[in-house]
Amino acid sequence: MLGPDFQKYSNQSNYHFDSFPYENSYEEEEYQDKYKEIVFRDKWGPKYAVQQQQQQQNQQVYAPNKRNVSKKIGSPLSSPTLSSSICNNHNDHHHHYHHKKKDSKKLKEIIKNLLLPNKFNPMKRTTFISILPIEITMKIISYLPFQDVLSIQFVCSEWFLITREEILWKTIYQNYFQVYPNRELLLKKSEKSSQLHWREIFKQQHERETRWKGDRFKEAHLIGHTGTVWALHLDDERVYTGSFDKTAKVWDTKTKKCRFTLAGHYYPIQCLDVNNNIMATGSLDNSIRIWDLEKGKSKGILTTRAHNFDVFCLQQIGDQIISGSSDSTVKVWNIAEIINDTIEIPDSEEEEEALQDNVMNDPFAVNNSFTSLPDINEPDHVHTNIVSVNDKTSSRYRNHNLSSTHTFKHQSCVTCLQVYGNILMSGGSDRVVRVWDLNTSQPLQILSGHNEGIRALQFNGNVLVTGSDDSTVRVWDLRSKNCNISTLRGHNGSVRCLQWDGTTLITGSNDQSVRWWNLNYDSDQSKELFSFNSSISCLQFTDSILMCGLSDSKVQINKFY
Repeated sequence: MLGPDFQKYSNQSNYHFDSFPYENSYEEEEYQDKYKEIVFRDKWGPKYAVQQQQQQQNQQVYAPNKRNVSKKIGSPLSSPTLSSSICNNHNDHHHHYHHKKKDSKKLKEIIKNLLLPNKFNPMKRTTFISILPIEITMKIISYLPFQDVLSIQFVCSEWFLITREEILWKTIYQNYFQVYPNRELLLKKSEKSSQLHWREIFKQQHERETRWKGDRFKEAHLIGHTGTVWALHLDDERVYTGSFDKTAKVWDTKTKKCRFTLAGHYYPIQCLDVNNNIMATGSLDNSIRIWDLEKGKSKGILTTRAHNFDVFCLQQIGDQIISGSSDSTVKVWNIAEIINDTIEIPDSEEEEEALQDNVMNDPFAVNNSFTSLPDINEPDHVHTNIVSVNDKTSSRYRNHNLSSTHTFKHQSCVTCLQVYGNILMSGGSDRVVRVWDLNTSQPLQILSGHNEGIRALQFNGNVLVTGSDDSTVRVWDLRSKNCNISTLRGHNGSVRCLQWDGTTLITGSNDQSVRWWNLNYDSDQSKELFSFNSSISCLQFTDSILMCGLSDSKVQINKFY
């Protein structure tokens, strides 16, 4: 409440709330009258306040008027003037009596609405909320648990309106679903939720996190590979997988069946990425191959030897591919020429028929083809959708002999990388993450802290998350010099893959488990989602679907509800 010096400051002529730097302003006179009354009632009690006000009104009613006194003294008792004056005084007394009762009733209503519980007209109560500017009020409320925010909307009409403010729920969303270092960044709605209120967006995110914590899910599998599934990518309609069996497969997300198989690499496929119906695959045969998924055409290889050793990781961004290899290098390739290449050399009918016979007899013997291999989900292993012939023939083998535009060096094998904007981050067996500027080709930072090689990383804004062979997951704040802000422990083996969105982090390990984490909490808040009979080599998740590539050649799909 107001301090003991309120009366002294309230009498100063220059004390006015309009001088405060807030958008909301109040009239000084109304403010003083209102809160003098509140202070007085709090100090002396509502009963005494009513009695005091009644005494003041009585004094005003019976106070002698000088003009009437002079008339009374100079006039005889029986004069008409005196009789008229007595009659008028009686009418005035009757009028003031009713006015006094009305004021007393009004005061009681004020006290009831202010002090009594919500069951007495809760939507018309007056609270301290009206004292503060709306910005400060929402800042205070945003620190409450969201359950309390939902409860206080029933206190009064002012609180109800405040809990409907979109900026309030945007702040609450940031507090719950943004990692602390990223809360200072500009938060925008996604395209899917651009028309939704932030309250609804918060509700959807909270429901998703509740699903992850629960045990209700449906399980399905993609079966077709014959080796470890090393690479995984999914979009709204298709799933793309790369395997130790030297092939990549394209699956339908609805039917869970293989659409077609890409065969062409000589050795296992370690990584892949898809962008605008163009897929790039990297292999232990040191090559990077490009596939046109829309036309069903193989577009050849970048060069005979993209790296000196196996291609361990890659990312496709527009017309560029960034690849990392066991030869300790990261290379940047411009593939605009390959993407825009429209030259097509038709094969002769004899070559086409000979190749189809070859595929039917032994499909896995075809080393440079873009074909549909048998899907074990289909009866009798029927071969369908043969869309291209052997790339190994003179007419189909396309070597574009590209040279990399930039090369960055590690001290050991590069196992993971990510590019966003002009920033490249790469991790490797040398136990560090190196940060590069793609525009200047200069190193910006080296992050060290893991005890063994780094196998997975992902960064967004000011936050980087890494998984390592030392069984730990580290969270880094890229704004500070002491970057490592937390270390998450829970796995018993190498952390092979991870993905995080907001505060939700999911990791997979060769200890045959998948774990869920909240990045705003410590390791004791994590939960084991699944335990398998084989190690997890790759994973991806959406709002309600988690896909894991396993060493037993399967892809497991779990849909949470």
